[in-house]
Amino acid sequence: MKKVWIEPGCISCGLCVFLAPEIFDITDSAYVKLDAPVAVCSQQIKQASQDCPVSVIKYLE
Repeated sequence: MKKVWIEPGCISCGLCVFLAPEIFDITDSAYVKLDAPVAVCSQQIKQASQDCPVSVIKYLE
């Protein structure tokens, strides 16, 4: 996986942090951590993207 990001519209439900705490965190809304190991957590990122209730988690493989 090359890149992961969160588009505008996050509702801060926390599901992404639950599924991939190494990648995502939440303050006011969810964000991708700067030092996130996206290359080794691709399955968790895909699951978070698929399960996101507002479909704002995107990625490039």
